Amino acid sequence: MATSTVPTQDGRVLRGERNRQAVVEAMLGLIEEGDPQPTAKRVAERAGVALRSVFHHFDDVESVLAAAARLQAQRHWHVVQPVSPELPVGVRVAQVVAQRSTLFERVAPARRAALLVEHDSPVIRAWLEEAHARLRRQLAATFAPELAREGRDLLAALEVSASWTAWESLRRRQGLSVSAARRVLARMLTALLEEQT
Repeated sequence: MATSTVPTQDGRVLRGERNRQAVVEAMLGLIEEGDPQPTAKRVAERAGVALRSVFHHFDDVESVLAAAARLQAQRHWHVVQPVSPELPVGVRVAQVVAQRSTLFERVAPARRAALLVEHDSPVIRAWLEEAHARLRRQLAATFAPELAREGRDLLAALEVSASWTAWESLRRRQGLSVSAARRVLARMLTALLEEQT
């Protein structure tokens, strides 16, 4: 008798994990499509699960958002890698620009949606703050030799120039292609760094 319940329990666990993943995927999909605050009902419909299933796996919609943020990080943030500060400045700039342009293009839909709800969602605020901190740490490490001479002002200038906001402005407001936006970003970073030589 005991052995016959194991497959049933395993099946329930697997089904529960699939449902939970479907809810997270649905939340992220809706956000990426431009809905900054999907309701639990919309998430359930997209996931193909009952509404009660959303709250069986998550305490509230903010918990689903947190899981969606983690999923997005797993999918996209691997492109942000350390860049050796020992490389020539031009190579470092090129690598930072390539990494950030790839990342920013991939996360743009969710990032735009996040702007609309940032003030209302502690999860989104924390997500954005961690993203900013991670990108800042990369700049600090990559351009450590130049920052050792100039410090905080240069780091602030690099951070603003290489931010998602700057990239969004180049792509949406200026209407530049990805390759043109990369050239402009590289030019901005190079100009800032050349001031230190």
